[in-house]
Amino acid sequence: MQDIIKKLVDIDEQAKAFGEETKKQKEEYEVQISEESKKIYEKYIDDAKAEVEAQKGKIENESKEKYEKTIALTQKQSEALKKKFDENADRWVDEIVADVLK
Repeated sequence: MQDIIKKLVDIDEQAKAFGEETKKQKEEYEVQISEESKKIYEKYIDDAKAEVEAQKGKIENESKEKYEKTIALTQKQSEALKKKFDENADRWVDEIVADVLK
């Protein structure tokens, strides 16, 4: 009978030790999972920031090119209008005066 009680006490102690070890492992896994989650989140954020910066640079370059093309086109059109004015100003003035004096 003493042997049975001793075995039951030993089994109970083993079960408690196993339960405590399992609880300790669970807590360690939770810490590891939390740390790994933070690493993944930080990597995701860093990757997203890098992509935003890359797109920002690309958009800035495209905008600068469009701006420069627009300025060049505007200057070209302005020069063409000035040339046309210089070539035709006297004739247009004569035509306007002639129309007014009619």
